[in-house]
Amino acid sequence: MHGLARSQGNTPPPISCGLTNKAVLLLEPDMDLRLMLNLLLTEDGCTVDACGSLVEALLAVSEKHFDFVITHGTPGIDGLLLLDVLRERGSATPCAVISARNGRGPFPLAKNLGSVDYFTTPLDYAALQRLIPSHT
Repeated sequence: MHGLARSQGNTPPPISCGLTNKAVLLLEPDMDLRLMLNLLLTEDGCTVDACGSLVEALLAVSEKHFDFVITHGTPGIDGLLLLDVLRERGSATPCAVISARNGRGPFPLAKNLGSVDYFTTPLDYAALQRLIPSHT
């Protein structure tokens, strides 16, 4: 991971990408992806609440304000339900959806729920870095 390379002195420090002090809610049931995104976003200056379930995410949004939400978008999984709940509550918080599906099947539903973008895995983290400050 790039954090390991940085700590070993193999890469220069990150260039500010506009993520400093952004509060991000991350709902990702896959622990490896959740840990990786949490690490990358934190290294870029975000404050991240990383959740593995809808219940955790709903508790987090009831307790604090987020500048951006990143959620998992496979149908039947909590991520799209989180978007639905946020919109039902009147939240305009910008959201991005990540899905392991290469097809765009869940994309129309995510867009209807107000997602500003939709990513498939493997995730283009640089694109996500550019997206967050452009919507916050």
